[in-house]
Amino acid sequence: MSKLQGIFYAMLSSAAFGLMPIFAKTAANNGSNTLTILSLRFSLAFVMLLAYLLFTKTDFKVNKKQLILLLLIGGLGYTSTGLTLFFSYNYIPVGVATTMHFLYPAVVMIFNYFLYKEKITRNKIIALFISLSGVYVLVGIKATGFNLFGSVLAIISAFALTGCVMGMNHPEVKKVSNIISVFYFSLSAGAILIFYTLVTGNFNLPLNLPAVSSIIGISLISTIISIALFMKALKIIGPTSTSILGTFEPIVSIIMGIILFKEKLTPIMAAGTILILLSVIILAKETEKVE
Repeated sequence: MSKLQGIFYAMLSSAAFGLMPIFAKTAANNGSNTLTILSLRFSLAFVMLLAYLLFTKTDFKVNKKQLILLLLIGGLGYTSTGLTLFFSYNYIPVGVATTMHFLYPAVVMIFNYFLYKEKITRNKIIALFISLSGVYVLVGIKATGFNLFGSVLAIISAFALTGCVMGMNHPEVKKVSNIISVFYFSLSAGAILIFYTLVTGNFNLPLNLPAVSSIIGISLISTIISIALFMKALKIIGPTSTSILGTFEPIVSIIMGIILFKEKLTPIMAAGTILILLSVIILAKETEKVE
């Protein structure tokens, strides 16, 4: 497959991820809470995928090594990144936490160079710098409210997501189909998050249409589809480029916020969007093909 196809899959994945804040905000506005949304995101994804695999009579057996890796990616990686980012919001502004979280493409680039010997090209470095600048502009960082503990949590979320990406790039994991991989991610992440949410007494799912439909959307679109597309892109263009293109996610969130919640588009938002789109164009101009 061509690099352009990989870029297309990565951007679709980012778009699906970008809808997550919209779904989450709608569910929260209708009586739910973040921990419930996080836990049901993966738990419901697991149920959906189990039904699909059984209905299609798909064999979802994996070998022992693959099973351990898949469960670790979900249970340790996705669980950690979700919880640490969520808790960081209690100590630092959301914009600051988001910017620190989106350091993960840079961490992926470094780790991938040493672990998998992926070439770091000039275009990747330029695209990374421009995309991170775009995220910085989009979230509107202000030099207030610095808190060391909150900052550490946000940075941990970036490293946890890096762990997920690096795990997906493991040769054994790449042998497993994307849907089956997401099935096992959701199994382990859902089990841990639902247990934590119940034990802490935070489970709250109001049975109204906006809340329920939003949680279904976050499970189907922002989990199953988004992660499967991310893995498809990763196999074509590699983890570094796929992660950089993940910075397209805030653009979708902003556009949907404007459409659904009548939020205003400011010149700063437009500038950040242009920077991220520029990073996409730079990556698209890379001539190398990735198997």
